[in-house]
Amino acid sequence: MDKPLLDSFSEYVDLLLDAICAVDEDSRIIYISNGAHRVFGYPAEELIGKRMLDLLHPEDHDKTQQSIDSVMQDKHVLDFENRYIRKDGQVVHLLWSTSWSDKHKMRLGVARDITRIKAAEEMQNSLIAISDTAHRTNGIKQICQQILFHLDSHISIATFGVEVSPINDSKWHTIFESVGGCMHMLKNEVKLRIASDNQIALEKIDDKLMLLVPLVFDEESHGIIGLALMEQDYSLNENDRALLTFTALQVATAIERHQRFERLQHLALYDALTGLPNRELFLDRVQRSLLRAKREQNHFALMYMDLDKFKEANDTYGHAAGDQLLKESARRITDCVRETDTVVRFGGDEFVVLLDTVENRKGALGVAEKIRLSLSEPYEWQEHEIELSVSIGIALFPEQGEQITQLIAAADEA
Repeated sequence: MDKPLLDSFSEYVDLLLDAICAVDEDSRIIYISNGAHRVFGYPAEELIGKRMLDLLHPEDHDKTQQSIDSVMQDKHVLDFENRYIRKDGQVVHLLWSTSWSDKHKMRLGVARDITRIKAAEEMQNSLIAISDTAHRTNGIKQICQQILFHLDSHISIATFGVEVSPINDSKWHTIFESVGGCMHMLKNEVKLRIASDNQIALEKIDDKLMLLVPLVFDEESHGIIGLALMEQDYSLNENDRALLTFTALQVATAIERHQRFERLQHLALYDALTGLPNRELFLDRVQRSLLRAKREQNHFALMYMDLDKFKEANDTYGHAAGDQLLKESARRITDCVRETDTVVRFGGDEFVVLLDTVENRKGALGVAEKIRLSLSEPYEWQEHEIELSVSIGIALFPEQGEQITQLIAAADEA
């Protein structure tokens, strides 16, 4: 091939986006096209004489050496992938086709930059993994821990936390925070702004650059994700925005699912109207008290009570008034006992109180009198004052029975 034609051919080669290179037996570069600048970040002339292996990502050295050995034996290798470190320190993923020439004692290779393709694959894999984690893992903390692992492969995260929005004017609740913590740095007004704006924000807080991501599910705010970043010059790109938006949706969905489960669990164990424990939870607590009393040779008492005049009030003022009377009665009874005791709505206008530990019947009678006086105070309903009274029966363990059914029956009949 004459020189003008060779020069013309070289010009066409330099138009290629791929890098074409030739190395000797020691892997030193003897020729490389100008595409190398796009791929490796070095001008072509700066690479001449360098060993390709010196540019490799350290983790890919062994498999690349194996590929070189295969080329020397089989003369060519197609579609081999490895990573190199660019001049600017960035990692580039390359797809190689290489062959060995015995005649010229050189290895010729064509390298295609597949960094974007690999990034897209990694992003897709992360999205799938995050979705799978959110749907298969039990427990919000475990979900957040796994999601942090997947996010950290795309964004350099120093600390990571998740806070749930306040409900009924209660405080923000941190449900997950990695080592170091970052959520305490956020003021409530910042959290509320992020949650209400429904926009990812990048903010400088206490010398830390933080990504703040709202947790939104079915147009309802559940809280925020806070990520303190390692890089102080980070700028939010569209890929990271899409990843964070998807992640926030998965976390919000998991939180909603967890809260729904807790609500269902609460409904299964508590009375929907008064919020008091129901029969099932009551029987469990009585059984625990019974076993403890037998073990420690203590007493406990059951008080069975009916609201007198409730039916008349319900018929006169309506069901809304009746519901309010029951809720207020539940509150008053609860205020008369200890936190260790249990107040139960047993059905209709019937309540049962478990006094977990009492010394004798006199102690139970004192509590009963306190409840009687409280329930005898007038109830206000709209412009009306309603008066109720209560009948209370008491059964003491073990005097009135050593079985739950015996104690309930004894208290009901007392």
